[in-house]
Amino acid sequence: MAVKLLVACHSESENGKGIAVTVRAGTAVSEKEVICDFCDDQGENISALNPSYNEMTVAYWAWKNYALLGDPEYVGLMHYRRYFYFDARVRDCVLKTDVPKELFAEKAKLSEEYAELLFAHSDFIAPRAAKRSSVEKQYAVSHDKSDLDLCKEIIKEQCPEYLGAAERYFKGKDCYFFNMFIFPRELFFRYASFIFPVLEAFYEKKGEDCGRLFVSERMTGVFFEKLLEEGKTATFLPVLYREGRGENRFRVFKREWSAGKGIKAKVLSLRRLFFFRRRESRRI
Repeated sequence: MAVKLLVACHSESENGKGIAVTVRAGTAVSEKEVICDFCDDQGENISALNPSYNEMTVAYWAWKNYALLGDPEYVGLMHYRRYFYFDARVRDCVLKTDVPKELFAEKAKLSEEYAELLFAHSDFIAPRAAKRSSVEKQYAVSHDKSDLDLCKEIIKEQCPEYLGAAERYFKGKDCYFFNMFIFPRELFFRYASFIFPVLEAFYEKKGEDCGRLFVSERMTGVFFEKLLEEGKTATFLPVLYREGRGENRFRVFKREWSAGKGIKAKVLSLRRLFFFRRRESRRI
């Protein structure tokens, strides 16, 4: 069973270990010295769009340069601070650890043997959903709520067979964050063929006001929803988050506080700081 788990690296990395393969994200526009197994500006790429596409430039690079990975049977996307934790028995959405980065893959139990066991019982792997009042309400707290309407318009034009899944996902309470997944080869190519035309159209229509494509996480969720609708089975894994003792939590809070519009958004960012993140995660 050939598995490659791409680890998108922006500012720090070590070379990949085992099934983890590090890919430098935004290579074309970054001056930082980051040593990785691959760079996302090799071959056909959108590396220069990384300020907007973020880790999705790595997914695009893999799609267009799949042979460089050795044409694996399965491929996944993770982050240099966030890995799948390969134990579906753990019920948390997010786990945290302070282990050094060189021990992180081992801590997350990443191995081909675990992957083979998981795929013996499922068609794809996704992060465990976080519960919110709805996907669209959660998005509207820090972003322009009309973004999701624009996404639905684009889906209706380009791939109407996904529109029902989009409407159900946006109204639902299960939120799939982080743009993380592990797909068989054929599902990965189908995912890329769905999401990148949608993101490209969204990017063009928004123009200079586009900023970061936070809608990409929601489009990944739409794809999960569509697969489940078709009867595909999923294993939902917790995400193991490497962070220091509180500093990352406060950095996230500062970003949400700055982006939040109105009193409700500010109150929610405070509430998450002290309650939501504690309730949804624990240290291991």
